[in-house]
Formats: sequence, C-alpha cells, structure tokens
Amino acid sequence: MKTYNITESVTFNVYPGTSGICVSGGADSALLLYFLLRYSTSTVHIFSLANQEKWLRNTHASIDVISKCAELTDNYNFVHHIAYDTVQTKENLFLLPIKYFNDKIISTIYSGVTKNPPFDVMNTFTLKSLENSERDPTVVRPVKIDYGYMPWTNLDKQDLHAIYKQHNLLDTLFPLTRSCEWINHDWPDPGIEHCGKCWWCEERQWGFGKL
Repeated sequence: MKTYNITESVTFNVYPGTSGICVSGGADSALLLYFLLRYSTSTVHIFSLANQEKWLRNTHASIDVISKCAELTDNYNFVHHIAYDTVQTKENLFLLPIKYFNDKIISTIYSGVTKNPPFDVMNTFTLKSLENSERDPTVVRPVKIDYGYMPWTNLDKQDLHAIYKQHNLLDTLFPLTRSCEWINHDWPDPGIEHCGKCWWCEERQWGFGKL
C-alpha cells in the first residue's frame, strides 16, 4: 500500500492490485476518482448505476466527471461499467462492484461517502436526511472495512471543498459534478440542473457555497 498526503491532515491510500470505484457523478466520488487516477498504476474499474427514477441524469454527470479526471491526470487506464435499474437502492448500488470483488477481478472498492453536516446545520435544511445513522457527524468511522475503502467517511462537504480548492479543482472538476437527487414529481423538473430544493442540494450549497 502507498499513502499520499493530499492535505496536512488527510491521506489517500492506494492498495495493491486492481481497484474498483463507485462514481455517481457527485462531488464526493469525483474527487475520489481524481486521486485514484492520479496515483494508481493499475487498471481502475469504475462503476456507475443509472436508474429510471432519476431519468439517468447521474449517468451523464458520471461520464463528464470521468472524462475530466482522465484529462487532468492523463490516466486513461480504466474501464467504465454502467448498470441500469428502475430505482437506486443500497443493494443494487454495490451489486456489480461486489461481484467483481468476489470474482477476484478487483481487490479494493473505493467509495466516496462523507459524513453529514453538523446537526445544527441539518436542522436548518427544508428536508430531513434519511442517512443520519450511516453518516452521523458525531461518529468516527474506520476508513477501511473488508473490501471497502472510504477515505472521506469522517469528512464533510466543507472539508471536501477545502481539498478541491487546494488542488485547484473548483473551476475544472467541480462544475461538472451533480449532487441533486430530485425525484419529487410535485416540483418542477429541473432537467440536468440542480433543483436547489432537495436535501442533497442544500448540503452541497452549505459545503461549497454554490450549486
């Protein structure tokens, strides 16, 4: 394993063997992919899940993010796998990468999960998070569990903002990311833009100061 210091307090590990990474097109996984392509010397398997409930919008964002990360790192040694389903669940989100792990095609699955904002911040959001138990900002979680590596798990969106800024990615990579999880048919369809109303848009606005 090789460890790289990406800030004074945040490190990034590249584990032996072929890596897999889940890329949704959001700001978290985009930053993770950037560092994996920057430091990895092995083939990277990239996994995205497109679902009809979100009109496949995240798939378009993931393709743009992957292209930009390859351009910025000059690393094109990757394969992009896109799975399709009607809706996204925790089970089908990791179904394909876990299969690749069990088949010994990849040895580590990188995931860009972050912790939630502080509770006093979340209480100001219009909608409530359904992920408090897994992203509780008061709980310190291990970054490596079995086959999974989650270097951002104890960081929030403001922490990621600082990393984007330090590595000059705010004007290049960040604008291509899409964090919106709009599925409410009672709201006007935002198209590929951020709706600005869903919980994830509010979290993004809090962390980065813009959508």
